[in-house]
Amino acid sequence: MTRLNGSRLMIAICVMAVGILFLQPPLACASDGSSPSQVNVSPTVESAADTFAFIRWTTRNPGGTILHYAIVHYGTDPNHLDLTAMSPTRINPSHSDMVFRVRMNHLQPETTYYYWVSSTQADGNADPVTSSVQQFKTQPANRISAEK
Repeated sequence: MTRLNGSRLMIAICVMAVGILFLQPPLACASDGSSPSQVNVSPTVESAADTFAFIRWTTRNPGGTILHYAIVHYGTDPNHLDLTAMSPTRINPSHSDMVFRVRMNHLQPETTYYYWVSSTQADGNADPVTSSVQQFKTQPANRISAEK
C-alpha cells in the first residue's frame, strides 16, 4: 500500500467528502431512474381567521427555476378539493430548505376546510412535493384573531 503525504491525503479526503455529499441521488429521483417520486410534507395552519387562513410548509430546496408557486388545493368536501390558492416564492439556491406560504381568501366563517399542498416551478413543472389531505376550521364571524 502506498503511503500518502499530507497534501495527497487531504485531496483524497476532500474527493471522498464531495462524493458523499454531492453524488447521492437527488431527492426527487427514483433509484431506478424512473419518473420522480412524490415526497410528502406536513403543512401547518399558521393562522385561521373567519374568512382567511395561512398555510405553511417547509421542504428541501427543490431546485429548478428560481421562481416557484406554492399551491393549496382546498374545499369543504375532502373528495372535491377543486379550489386553489397560490403564492409566488423565490428560492435561494444557497439554502438547503425552502419555506412555502399561501394565504387562502374568501373563506366562510365556522367552516371546516380540507386541503393538500403542492408546488410548481415557474415553467409549469411540478415539484416532487405533495401532502396528504389535512383539515382546519375557520373562526366564527367578527372574531378578532389574537395574532392581529
